[in-house]
Amino acid sequence: MAVTKYALLYDGVQGGNIEIGTFTATLAELAADTQLDEAVTVAGAASGDLVFVSAVDIDAGLVVAGASVTGAAEVTVNIQNTTEAAVTGGATTFQYLLVKISAA
Repeated sequence: MAVTKYALLYDGVQGGNIEIGTFTATLAELAADTQLDEAVTVAGAASGDLVFVSAVDIDAGLVVAGASVTGAAEVTVNIQNTTEAAVTGGATTFQYLLVKISAA
């Protein structure tokens, strides 16, 4: 898995920031009408941060059903198979937007 950070925007007053980037993950085969959680490492992600994820090149029938920061430097993406047949996910590229909320 590769993570690429494209931008980091800072809020100089409140101390928060927004990070924009991509990552790749190799998805396992999903049975019909099932879902899986795919954990990826995103450096700097921390409990309490918000994350938004979209797929760039996901296979037909698979959708990003949600994402959350689940640990230090860990983002978990929920992928759902919306079809009535198994889908082999394979290598998939995702875009993310990580919002770090300041404690100030």
